[in-house]
Amino acid sequence: MPHPHESSYPLVVVATPVYNGGKYLRETMECVQAQTYPNLLHVVINNASTDNTASIIDEYLNAKVPIKLITHKKLIPVGENWNSAVEAVPENAKWVRWMCADDTMSPEAIAKTVEIGESDPEIGIVGCIRDINGKIDPPLWPENQTVFFGKNALSRFFENKGKIMGPHVLYKREAMLPYTPFFELNNIALDTDAVLRILTKWKMGFCHQHLAFTRHHEETQTSQFVTPTRLHLFDWFLFVNRYAQYAYSPKEAKQMRNRYKRHYLRRLMNARRLGDGKKMWNSHMEKNSLFFKKPTVWDFIDASIDGILIKLKVRPQWLPYPW
Repeated sequence: MPHPHESSYPLVVVATPVYNGGKYLRETMECVQAQTYPNLLHVVINNASTDNTASIIDEYLNAKVPIKLITHKKLIPVGENWNSAVEAVPENAKWVRWMCADDTMSPEAIAKTVEIGESDPEIGIVGCIRDINGKIDPPLWPENQTVFFGKNALSRFFENKGKIMGPHVLYKREAMLPYTPFFELNNIALDTDAVLRILTKWKMGFCHQHLAFTRHHEETQTSQFVTPTRLHLFDWFLFVNRYAQYAYSPKEAKQMRNRYKRHYLRRLMNARRLGDGKKMWNSHMEKNSLFFKKPTVWDFIDASIDGILIKLKVRPQWLPYPW
């Protein structure tokens, strides 16, 4: 039954893109239905699943929280599927909460994060504490603060003093509207990139409560694509080049870009030396050619010299994530 004052609560959309998610999807669907927040819509995008995903979704079509189902007959890339979820969000929605098909959240997650989001009209995203496979992931944000200026949030992110939980963020729809498509199609960490982009113009809210639960397993994108190729290293190269300028002075941003580039190239050389293979190397060279330019021999020489200077304590080493 509708909440007696449902119309006084802004509409929140929970968006779940799914492909062959039958193993965990029922728990995800259940956690959305269990939310205490009264004005919800669950948008589910079935990306041509061939397992029992469709039948699980059907079980909830007449449940308490309404379901808006979009089904793709042919499989489309992850980024396109996530953007199709954005397109399915109704215009009267104020907030959008991503919910991967193998993750869950506590019953009060939407209510708690919306409360913080509504506390300041300049907040564009709201994060919370999560655990990964039952272990709390320390968020690092100051416990006595719930609202952060975008510049401050970005600098803390780059300095490993505040974590951005891309899969567990509440977005203000107004902050999403200027970007079409909203998610970067050629980026592995497309959710983190979207958060950082919003922080260039909006504040961040953070709820210091354990509200979100992430599963890491062998079927996740991280396990299948990121770990074997180490593409998270490139994602950070992309983030530093795109967003450090919004957190630091031009001189400081340039120094950070140069420091990370050298660190990044040394990591690639070490990975290849350890036998991680030509495929990993080629993936990074392709990404660099797509967004920047392919590193030159001099770039790798410069990175090697930098490593020597760090050992001699002439230059500082890269301390923030990724190490």
